[in-house]
Amino acid sequence: MILITRPKGQSKKLKLKLTTRGFKIFQESFYSFKYYKKKVSYKKTNYYIFPSIHAVNSLKKNKQITKFKDAKIFVIGEQVNKALVASGCKNIISIFHDGKTLLKTLQSYPKKDDKFIYFCSNIVNEDFFIKANKQKINIKKIRVYKTIAIKSFTKKLNDSFALNNITGITFYSKLAVDTFLALASKDKILKKAKKLPVYCISYRVAKPLIHKQFKSVYVAKQPNESDLIRSINRN
Repeated sequence: MILITRPKGQSKKLKLKLTTRGFKIFQESFYSFKYYKKKVSYKKTNYYIFPSIHAVNSLKKNKQITKFKDAKIFVIGEQVNKALVASGCKNIISIFHDGKTLLKTLQSYPKKDDKFIYFCSNIVNEDFFIKANKQKINIKKIRVYKTIAIKSFTKKLNDSFALNNITGITFYSKLAVDTFLALASKDKILKKAKKLPVYCISYRVAKPLIHKQFKSVYVAKQPNESDLIRSINRN
């Protein structure tokens, strides 16, 4: 069975595509989300960055998303783009695969005149903001939701590892990797997991696994689901 570590709502397509290819799936989310109750302001001259579906969902839940129907928006991920378009946002400037490609584009904007508002969780890629600040990009974080990592694996997952039923693992985020490594060490699963093929959406996600000497770490050619599935099919 392939272990999918992504939340169920975000992995329906992956699960369907893998099952149609004959793979058996074990689903276990390694984190959950809490949307903050807060109002956010809109300024016509600002640019707004939505890096995740949960940033969109938080603003929708708080009835704030309509403020941004004409906002200048940058998006990470096609799923996020679709959610914004469905919510009435009409001015999506660019869609990016990851923060790295987004940062390259932000560098081309005038430093003094442009301000970027980044809707995020309590957990962010701090390297992104360190690099942005070094390049004097005027960017501000606004936390609109909280990401909560699980504190233990379910008994069902522990049993599946014990019975050698897990034959591969997918990772979409560094948080999922960090959570897995911490809990796998505690539950004595790590030794078995290191022998399994693991499939990662990007090198940033894969890096801690490589450092922990996992034997077979496969990284999607581009950080998207289609390329991740291709890496699973090939290996």
